[in-house]
Amino acid sequence: MIIGAHYRRLGVKPDASADQIRAAYREAARRHHPDTRVARGSLGSDDEMAAINEAWRVLSDPDLRARYDSDLGGGGDPALRDASVGSTQSAPTVQPRLDLFSRYQNPPRFPWRFILVLIGLATAVILGVGALTDPAEPTPIDNVIRVGSCVTIDDVRLEVDEVECGGAHDGTVEQLIPFDATCPFDLAGYRDRQGMGIACVRLDSGSAVPGLDGSDG
Repeated sequence: MIIGAHYRRLGVKPDASADQIRAAYREAARRHHPDTRVARGSLGSDDEMAAINEAWRVLSDPDLRARYDSDLGGGGDPALRDASVGSTQSAPTVQPRLDLFSRYQNPPRFPWRFILVLIGLATAVILGVGALTDPAEPTPIDNVIRVGSCVTIDDVRLEVDEVECGGAHDGTVEQLIPFDATCPFDLAGYRDRQGMGIACVRLDSGSAVPGLDGSDG
């Protein structure tokens, strides 16, 4: 008969009595107990202790032992087969997995509420400053005629000069046209002193200076 792994693990013969198996199990369990291994400086293996417990479970039960002996008589050792399957199943190899998207599964939360509060505060500050600030100052006089410029008229040269709208002036520029164009009938045309074209001026009431085309607005 083949001496099975359970018998070898407990150090007994296949025809050992129940008392012999019990005594052998106690001795094997004492030798391989974690506390005993630490005391004698031996690392040992938890798998070995588990195998000893399994051998005792089978050989201490008459029915399980008889079935085990029957399997041994047939040329096979279930203990070896079970140990092989258990070793492959109990300690599966975990392959490291490179997950390129794992860092996006729990992205940091964007502080939307804080941003909205800042936007609201900034808007309130802008509106408050605008309400307390004086109206925009008029564009400084730079003698560049543009639509909206207030002008005085040189009735000899038929040219216009830009002046402040708050002071005395003859009219307001409403259009700027090329030299070869004509102002609308209700506007008087005058040369821009800078030579940029014709300024079409709406004359103020009381101004009667004729334009380039002879009109007086």
